[in-house]
Amino acid sequence: MKFNRIRFHKRSVMVTWLTSYISVLLVPIIISGILYAASWHVVESEVNRANTNALKQMEMAIDNSLGGIERLSLEISLNKQVNAFINTPQPLTDNDYYDLVTISNDLRVYQTANEFIEQIYLYYKNSDTVISTRNRTDSRTLFQILDGQSLKGPEAWKTFLDQRYIQTYMPVTVSEDDNPYKAVLFAKSVTLANRDQPGAVLLFVMKDSKLLANIPPSEATSVAVLDKENRLVASSGLEQSPAFLTYDNFSGDNGLFYADVSGEQVAVSYTTSARTGWKYLSMIPAERFDDKMKYMKRLVYASIVLSLLVGGAVTFLFLRKNYNPIHLLIRSFSMKAGISFAEGTNEYGFLQEALNNTFAEKEEVDRRLHQHRDAIRAHFLQGLLKGNLEQDIPVHESLSAHDIRLVSPQVAVLLFHIDHFGKLQDDMTIDPQKVKLMQFILMNVVEEVIGSHHRGFTTEIDDMQACIFNYGCGQDPDELRRVAEEVKLFLLDHFHVQLTVSISGIHTDLFGIAEAYQEALSAMAYRLVTGSGAIIRYDELPSSEAVRQAGNYYYPLHVEQQLINFVKTGDYEKSSSIIEQIIETNVSNAVLSVPLGKCLMFDLASTMLKTMNEIGSQGNRKFFMEQFNPVERLSGCETMNEMKKEILSILEQVCQSIQADRKQESSPLGELVSAYVKANFAEENLNISMIGDKFGMTPSYLSKQFKMQTGDSLLDFISRTRLEEAKKLLAEQPLSIMEIARRVGYADINTFNRTFKKFEGITPGKYKELK
Repeated sequence: MKFNRIRFHKRSVMVTWLTSYISVLLVPIIISGILYAASWHVVESEVNRANTNALKQMEMAIDNSLGGIERLSLEISLNKQVNAFINTPQPLTDNDYYDLVTISNDLRVYQTANEFIEQIYLYYKNSDTVISTRNRTDSRTLFQILDGQSLKGPEAWKTFLDQRYIQTYMPVTVSEDDNPYKAVLFAKSVTLANRDQPGAVLLFVMKDSKLLANIPPSEATSVAVLDKENRLVASSGLEQSPAFLTYDNFSGDNGLFYADVSGEQVAVSYTTSARTGWKYLSMIPAERFDDKMKYMKRLVYASIVLSLLVGGAVTFLFLRKNYNPIHLLIRSFSMKAGISFAEGTNEYGFLQEALNNTFAEKEEVDRRLHQHRDAIRAHFLQGLLKGNLEQDIPVHESLSAHDIRLVSPQVAVLLFHIDHFGKLQDDMTIDPQKVKLMQFILMNVVEEVIGSHHRGFTTEIDDMQACIFNYGCGQDPDELRRVAEEVKLFLLDHFHVQLTVSISGIHTDLFGIAEAYQEALSAMAYRLVTGSGAIIRYDELPSSEAVRQAGNYYYPLHVEQQLINFVKTGDYEKSSSIIEQIIETNVSNAVLSVPLGKCLMFDLASTMLKTMNEIGSQGNRKFFMEQFNPVERLSGCETMNEMKKEILSILEQVCQSIQADRKQESSPLGELVSAYVKANFAEENLNISMIGDKFGMTPSYLSKQFKMQTGDSLLDFISRTRLEEAKKLLAEQPLSIMEIARRVGYADINTFNRTFKKFEGITPGKYKELK
């Protein structure tokens, strides 16, 4: 396939990379947006904080002034002349007018005490008289001067002022001297001792411009004061009351929100007076924030454009640079591994599939190696024991490859021979799988007993288990015996398995392992002398010099002649006693070697063969070799104890044979066997072996003696005896052929038919028809 240029398709890795790079490219843009939003928030907070501080100053100034006015109203209410005129009726006298002048002068003095007060009116209900700082008039004239947002006309004002007690603020428009102005009216009743009498009302007029005088001048900022009745108490910069200017829209003591005023977005900051509950509002156009954010906005736009330009160029370069390795890998897999890359396929998916195939092949190879790892390791250990190592591979590399690490140069070899498989052995046979299981258990027990202080490497070799023992610290020879004893005891207690263990001497470095193995083999061969279940150390074997000096075993001629005499008489008890004495005498001799032990056993066998020759003919010797096969039986033995058992078994059979021959002289064997066959022919299991057991003879010896005395084969005699009885039943009894076969000792009718036809020439059925 060709890779001339980068190809974009929806499944290509290029699309994934491009998406990733664009995502990364968006990071500085998003960060710029976040910085812009954070800066906007900071500016907004600062502007709101400045406005709130200004509103707080205005709130404190107005609340302080209103507090002063309220205290001033209390002071006026306590003025004696003001209180004295409350009960003055109409018409007024000259003295009353004089009192009015005095009260008016006092009001002027009170007015000058507070700069916010534009005018003070004192309305006496009883005389319908209104006194100000400048003149006297009546209530109708006062009501024409004042124009409230919710109080229109004299009647509404009279009803409002005639309340029993008043203390409230309200916005009004004052039309005095043809020069109307907006103001705030504070109305407070003058307290009377007798509440049933008409009283008086103090009216303080304050220009809204003086209330808002503490706000710093600004062309764009609008200020407003809103009372709890949604009345605009005072305002600055507002041509008309906005729709959102209702008391319920300003929740909490202070805050900031955005609203629309005459089609323009404004930021509304507000605070609440703790004294009057009024809302003090400041409205700034939102574009004022933009003015403060113009520089930041230009920086953000510049960073976005720069990020797009530089990031786009870098993205393109990195796309090409990063795609080259992918391109080379795909081409390599396509050309060398023979895996085709189809257009429209995801590159990573193709590489993953190719790598998975490679890994699968590697895992298959590893799996096969793992399956044979134990066998390969065992083969290496066997070569190490026998000294057969590959010359072209360094030993230390082979050790490392098979995870064999020697902790010291001191090594020894232990050989374990399983004499009896205990619980795993049924009678005389054992399942090969159970053999492998016991070998596996044995090797694991050995490694476990060796422990962490030393190292042990086990393998199977020549039907035995070998352990290369590597000393960890020191080289105590008793440590090897300890391991052997603990392994023997564990397997004997848990599995009833009997072991023979041989131990080599201690050698140095790897090349001493082969020599140690040969020493362990020599020690294991001495098992023939010591017997099964022993721990045999090579260091404790008789030295070659001692064996050479011994040179022979104990078996003098007079003892041999004595044994021959006892065997001739068939006396098994005395014969076996002599043989055991001979073996015990030689085994107790510490210098008896393995070859001498084998020679002794074969010498005893030859003595019995010599005895058979003396009591019979050459045929008896041949019969002895065929019947008892002493050479093969002794060669199959592994210890002298086993050889002794075989010798005694052969001796017992020889003595039985001699005694049987002597019995035949007083009662011929042929007559006894014939009588026994005629009495028991109906038994299905009647055969030569059964008859031999009855007369204490082997089947072959019995057959030979019967034929010598009767001239007939014992097996043919059994068959003819059965067939004679069968012919009688066929002629006389209305029985089926199968029933007749069972009555004469044949369990299988086919065998009966075949035997009948062999001796009579016809089948039983044909014979019955002829009779």
